[in-house]
Amino acid sequence: MPQKNYNHFFKIIFLYNGSDKSFTLILIYYQPEKMPFTFMLLHSSTLKITSTKHLKIMLLMSTLSGMFCSASFSQNANFWKKLGKSTDFRDSAFIKDYDRMVVGRVYYSRNNTGMEFRAPDTKSFNYKPNNSKGIGLGVSYRYVTFNFAFGVLGRDEDKGKTKTLSLQSSLYKHQWVYDFGVQHYKGMYFTPSSVYAINNNYYLRPDISTTIVGGDFWRILNSDKFSYRAVMTQNDWQLKSAGSLLLGGEIYYGGIAGDSAFVPAALADKFPQNQIRKAYSMRIGPGIGYAYTFVYHKNWFASMGITENLDLVFGKESGDNTDKKVVSFSPNLNYRISVGYNSGFWNINASLFNNSQYLKSYYAKNYKLFSQTFRITVARRFIPNHKVKKLFLNQVDTQLDNVQEKVNNTINGKPDSTRTGN
Repeated sequence: MPQKNYNHFFKIIFLYNGSDKSFTLILIYYQPEKMPFTFMLLHSSTLKITSTKHLKIMLLMSTLSGMFCSASFSQNANFWKKLGKSTDFRDSAFIKDYDRMVVGRVYYSRNNTGMEFRAPDTKSFNYKPNNSKGIGLGVSYRYVTFNFAFGVLGRDEDKGKTKTLSLQSSLYKHQWVYDFGVQHYKGMYFTPSSVYAINNNYYLRPDISTTIVGGDFWRILNSDKFSYRAVMTQNDWQLKSAGSLLLGGEIYYGGIAGDSAFVPAALADKFPQNQIRKAYSMRIGPGIGYAYTFVYHKNWFASMGITENLDLVFGKESGDNTDKKVVSFSPNLNYRISVGYNSGFWNINASLFNNSQYLKSYYAKNYKLFSQTFRITVARRFIPNHKVKKLFLNQVDTQLDNVQEKVNNTINGKPDSTRTGN
């Protein structure tokens, strides 16, 4: 009998726990044709929230993200195979692959995050967290990367205290890039102080919190000659200059909440959103971009990637006497820039990432949840010895190979080789 084709899915799920007011983000790989159903957990993280009203948004994100990811990896996904020149057979003249080496890194990170408030014909102001500098450690193997940042460089005491939760997970494969993240900050200070201050001190708002949750994915159409991994995870070496068109999409939720109005009373007459103390927005949409790495004498490189999404945006603003909703289409531009040195074992680079989100406003210009990260990284590649392979990496390879085979079969329109048709 002929074999049947089945759909395979990647899905993002948000689970809400009412007892401690938290939600858990879970990324799974799902095989609906097997009984019992087979799930593979790829990523999980938990974040506490401040209001049960977030639950409706989380459920909507779960539904839309399931549709979004399923469309990318269903049996009709051979659409991607027909685009560009990518065959997943890498050109060794352009890319040196260190897929089976372990990459360790240490990095210095400085973040510029917060919320920008705008109004017509007046100077904007920001609320920012007091946690900009830190040292991090990271490790990469094949397409999996883990980074851990520590805020060991101190804070400015006059800018108040900030509680922080920042979780980011990226999967950099040869043909695909996936980014998932959670950023939650509570405790802000007002800037610039020239616009508003109290007795020459920063105006502090320990009650204000900001949250960004979501992810994006991108198909690298010229992965035979261009590697994002060489720049971002250091387990490739880009030997010659090359670039690629990028196609993909994103889904993000952003929000800001406070116990009272965001706009100080002294500035209320300049900002029409002066009663607002909560604002939420969710955006989802397709995107296109381009990335290019210029290589000088094999070792030195400069890379830049720009993506533009056209998103459907659902927004809501709330205050003591007002509650407004907006639905619209909105573009969203982000970028990644990196310069540095690459060799057989070492990679040293400086990078700048932008992942800002706009929250739609009924009353004035859009709010902007801005998030830029500057990072200096020193990475070293290691050849794992036999003992490390036997005790750990062989099991990791088995799991990653299984996932890779199933994804490749789905993208290429082939049936699951582990199951025969009836």
